[in-house]
Amino acid sequence: MQQQRVVVALGGNAFAAPQQRLTMAGQFEFARQALAQLRPLLELEFQVLITHGNGPQVGFELIRVEAALGQAYAVPLDVCVAESEGELGYVLTQSLYEVLALFGRPRPIASLLTQVVVDASDPAFAEPTKPIGGFYSEAQADELRRKGFQVREDAGRGYRRVVPSPRPLEIIEAPVIRQLLELGIIVIAAGGGGIPVVRCGETLRGIEAVVDKDLTAALLAHQLDARQLLILTNVPCAFRDYGTPRQTPIGRTTPTELRRLMHEGHFATGSMLPKIEAAAQFADRPGRRAIVTSPAELPRALAGSAGTIVEAEHI
Repeated sequence: MQQQRVVVALGGNAFAAPQQRLTMAGQFEFARQALAQLRPLLELEFQVLITHGNGPQVGFELIRVEAALGQAYAVPLDVCVAESEGELGYVLTQSLYEVLALFGRPRPIASLLTQVVVDASDPAFAEPTKPIGGFYSEAQADELRRKGFQVREDAGRGYRRVVPSPRPLEIIEAPVIRQLLELGIIVIAAGGGGIPVVRCGETLRGIEAVVDKDLTAALLAHQLDARQLLILTNVPCAFRDYGTPRQTPIGRTTPTELRRLMHEGHFATGSMLPKIEAAAQFADRPGRRAIVTSPAELPRALAGSAGTIVEAEHI
């Protein structure tokens, strides 16, 4: 019997506790905690691909680059994405080795730098919306604007820098990822949405942007013929009217219903909206299931008793 292929998208909560300062020790600790929740997948020997966010990390990469100008060579945003993908690939690989050893289920792991094709004429380049880096007060945000940076309020949590976030069109390394999965290797790939590149004839060229990791995960799950897309975040499920007295959890639902709720404005841009869009996009085809939940609720969500579970309508 062929093993079921699953794509897991880890949110920023996998690397740092809410409202805590980001540190390397903290990233390892919280990665171990998040990965331990994947035990049902790891013990049943699913073909598992793990992808992850990088918003805080790539933001700090840019801070380092800006602080070192005049002393070290400049590094463009696409290279910062690659560096954060390498950093978090290392964190996840080492943490996953430890978790698998604790389970008594050692498996080979490969972390792969991944290029994602985008369109150079994507409207996102004219209107940056992707939040990266840490949170700022309103006064700090005003100072950043005076320095020429784009800054926006982020889902009621403070102000963050924003960069272009074009839609992913193609995963260059998808054939390699497929081969690794078929060999029984757990793959960590497309971190931070992947390294954004554009096609120039027969060649590829990096472009300064950060691709949304959930939309990339949905595209990669589609290209790999996965049956499940698990989007892990810091809330147990998606909600209607989130943060209001009318807040209501969304349990089992369909892509059509989610798109109606998106149109009504129930999900915050840069926060839950791309997760919901990715879930609806992936689950549009029969036989596929997308789940939005927290790492702690994942075992129950896989059993169908927690999380937001998205499946196509039966015809």
